Order: sequence, then structure tokens, then C-alpha cells
Amino acid sequence: MANVQSYFTSFHDSIKLDYDDNKELREKRDELLDKLDENMPDDSGRFSVFHQGSYSMHTGIKSLDGGDYDIDVGLLFDVSKDDFPNPVTVKKWVYDALVKEYDNVEMKKPCVTVKFESDGEDERNYHVDFAIYSDGDNNTYHAKGKLHSTTEQRCWDEAEPKTLVSTIKNHLSDSDDRKQFRRVIRYMKRWKDVKFKGQVNRPSGIGLTVAGLTHFQTQYTLDVFTNTKTYKDLDALESYVQNMLNAFQTSWNSETSASEDRLKIHLPTPMYNDIYEKMSANQMSDFREKLQCLLDTLKAVYNETDPVEACKLLRGEFGDDFPVPEESDTAVKSRRTFITDNSSA
Repeated sequence: MANVQSYFTSFHDSIKLDYDDNKELREKRDELLDKLDENMPDDSGRFSVFHQGSYSMHTGIKSLDGGDYDIDVGLLFDVSKDDFPNPVTVKKWVYDALVKEYDNVEMKKPCVTVKFESDGEDERNYHVDFAIYSDGDNNTYHAKGKLHSTTEQRCWDEAEPKTLVSTIKNHLSDSDDRKQFRRVIRYMKRWKDVKFKGQVNRPSGIGLTVAGLTHFQTQYTLDVFTNTKTYKDLDALESYVQNMLNAFQTSWNSETSASEDRLKIHLPTPMYNDIYEKMSANQMSDFREKLQCLLDTLKAVYNETDPVEACKLLRGEFGDDFPVPEESDTAVKSRRTFITDNSSA
């Protein structure tokens, strides 16, 4: 088996969204929060701010092919949902405060979004999503609905967004194990971007992340003399994908009057809903087939002795950012290893 751990590490470093990568986006977020303070109506009530999404969970990756970069912000209003049965009323406080200052503001069902074009040389686009919550009762509720939604299309959903962030961010007690968990989640999110590019209702990043809470297992070898762990990301990926495939279950779809195999990933916090429930039977079948292809590739890599060929296989799944070494480089490394082993015999 070729040792590809160093190439996984390089791949991770190239796709990981670092703190500095979000500098312009953080500045826009802070600017928007200042405008909210200035323009919010007097009767809107006080609100607190927290961060959610991959940025706060430490699982963010760089956008594929220069796509949008985003940051998710939660606004927790000290109001009771019973006083505002229409959640759009509360969302409209935020929408109106921002639309006074910015041209590209949209109220989506789960959030209010502000889009920007980058001022930098990289020409990246950015958007900030504000999710609005009521925190005036014993529980927290997420405001859902668009500007002109019907009564059936708007609601207050019970939620614990800060608990969800904390659960994922602090998953696993060992910090090095947690780092491998985050690496594997980032690998899978890039795989998703490559393999489902442009598809509607593709498997979401949060779905892959939450799946890791159950299906990820740390993989390493332990030197008992030094108590040092050598992490094996290939093995961790293979077990994660295998566990997800094993979790597919056959169920009956009353709407289509047919049985279908589905992977259900439930949020660990209210409303405990299946994140992938909106995927159709065909979309779910495509998801399963691509997971199986990924698993077959990982097994082929495990049995490949040539690191060049192993990395070519991995590039086919994870995209062009996965490094492929020059054959001459691997030959030099092989000779060096052989000389070292001989000299110490």
C-alpha cells in the first residue's frame, strides 16, 4: 500500500478555509451588523448575535471554481413567538433595515441574505446569511418564511442553533482526533462539490457533517513506547463512507407507491428532522451510487503500491486540488528509504 497521508495533508491545507480567507467577508458582516443597529425599528426589541454554519464549526472549505463565499450569522431576538404569530414580521425588521442601505437583499425562507461582489483582486463574490430566532420563551424558535409566503409556508420551528454548533465544534474529546474528524468532513465536502456540481438538492455540507457525528471513526496507529498517534486519513475516509452506505435503509414512499433506499441523517437538536428528506428517490439513488464509487476508489487506493497512481485515483474523486507527485520524486523517496533501512540493519 502506498503511503498517501502526506498528500491528504497537502490536499487539506489547499482546501481549508483559513481565518484570513474570510477577512473581507468578516468586514462585510461587521458592517451589516452596524447598519442593523442604526436602522432597526424602535419596537423591534433587543437582539444578540452568534455565529453558525461551517465557519463557526471549523469545517469550512474554499469555494470550488471561485464560487460564492458565505458566512452564517444568527440573530436572537428577545421576543415571544406568541406575540408575533407571523414570523415574517420579525424577519422584516432585519430585511427593511438592510434594504435601506444595500441593493442586493433577499428574504429567503430560512434567512435574510445580503450579497456582495468582492472589492479585491480575486473577484470572489460573498454573501452574508442572517437567520432570525425568537428567544423570548423557554425555547428558541427559527423564523421561517418569505416576504409574501402564505400562512402554510411560514412557521416558527423549534431550534437550538448554538447547541448544534457546540456539538459539532467540540465533537471528540481528543484534540488530534477532532482534527482528523474535521479533515475528513472537509474532504467529503469537497468531494460533494466536485461530484454534484450544479445539481439541485444535492447532499448538503451540514448533512455530511452531522453524519460524521455517528459514522466517523478515528483511524491511527499507536506507538505504545512513545504514546504517539500516526493518523491514517485514508482509513478514516473509507470507514466513514462504508458506515454511511451501511446506514441506507429500504422504506416505502406512499407518494410514489414504491420502495426506495434512503440515508436518513437527523439533526441532533430540535427539530431532529432528517436533513436529506427533500432529496427525491432518484437523487438519493445517485447519492448512493457516488458514495459506492468513492468507496471502491478508496479501496483501490489502499491496494495500490505506487503513490503516483494512488493520488491519480484520489484526484478523480476529489478534484484537481488533490496533489499528484512527479514519478521522479517518489523514486527518490523510495531510494532514500531503502538506503536508510539498509544502513540501520
